[in-house]
Amino acid sequence: MFDWDHLRFFLAIARSRSLSAAARQLKVQQSTVGRRLAALEAEMDARLFDRTPDGYLPTSAGEALLGRAERIEEETLSAERELLGRESRVAGVVRMTSAEAFGNGVVVPLLGQLRLEEPEILVELVASNAALSLTRREADLALRLGRPQQPLLYISRLGEVVNGLYGAREYLARRGRPRTLELGDHDVVLFDGALESARHPMTWFGQRARGGRPTARLNSSYGIAAAVQAGLGIGALPCWLGDATPGLERVLPAEVLAQALWLVVHRDLRHVARVRAVSEFFARELRRAAPRLLGRPPPRTGRRSR
Repeated sequence: MFDWDHLRFFLAIARSRSLSAAARQLKVQQSTVGRRLAALEAEMDARLFDRTPDGYLPTSAGEALLGRAERIEEETLSAERELLGRESRVAGVVRMTSAEAFGNGVVVPLLGQLRLEEPEILVELVASNAALSLTRREADLALRLGRPQQPLLYISRLGEVVNGLYGAREYLARRGRPRTLELGDHDVVLFDGALESARHPMTWFGQRARGGRPTARLNSSYGIAAAVQAGLGIGALPCWLGDATPGLERVLPAEVLAQALWLVVHRDLRHVARVRAVSEFFARELRRAAPRLLGRPPPRTGRRSR
C-alpha cells in the first residue's frame, strides 16, 4: 500500500501545475515535493504527470488517480470538521476571507469590537480578490459579493453593497458634471482586466462608459479611489469607499450596481463555537452598517433651529 500522505503533494501539484507553487502552498521545500512525487510514482509504478511548457499536466494514470484523491481528501477533511464541530469553547483561530477592499475597509475596522466581545478569538483575515476554497479548509468562513455556487456551504444573505460613479470636485469643476452616460468629453479610470466578471463593477462601468477616454487601469478599489481623487477622471467605486474619500462627489446618482453580500461557512463548521461567534458578530454588524453599504446619507442628529 502506498503512503496516503503522498496524495497531499499529488493534489497540490495537480492544482498548481508546478513544484514550486505546490511547495509554497504546502509550506515545504520544492525538493520535498519532487521527492514525494517520485516516491508516489514508484509506489504506483506509473508516471502521473507529463512535464510540459505549460507545467505539470496529469497523464491518463494521473487523471484516474485525481478523482479518487479528491474524494479521499474530502472524506479526511469532513472527518476533521466533524471533530472540530464538537468544540464548545469560544476560543482559538478563525480564518476569514473577503474581497481585498471590503476586507481592509469594512471588516478590519470591526475587529476591535469583536476583540472586546470575544477576547479569546484570533481572526486571521485573508483580504484577497482570489477566492479561497472553504471546502478545502483554506478558510473557515467568507464574506462574498455574489451568491456562492459551491456545494457543502451554508450561506446567509446579509444585504447589498452598492457601487456608484465618482469624480473629484476639482476635476468636475474643470470638466463639468456629466448629465448622461455619454462620457465622450470625460476621462475614466478603469479596473484591471484580470478582475473582470459579469457582476464586477469594472464590467458594469465599462459597459456604461465606452465613450470615455481611459487614463488609468488599476487592480484595487483603493487604487481607483486614489486615481479619481487625483483628478484622473470618473470611476466606479463601492459607495462606502467613494462617500468616505475626501474630495469626491457622486455623479449620475441613478446609475448604481448593487451586489448581494453573503456570509459563507462550510456546513460542517457552522456549529463550531468560535466560528459561530464570529459569524454571528459579522452578520449583526454588517446588517447595522446597511445604510453605509447602500450609499445612503447618515441620519441628521442635530436639533432643528427655531
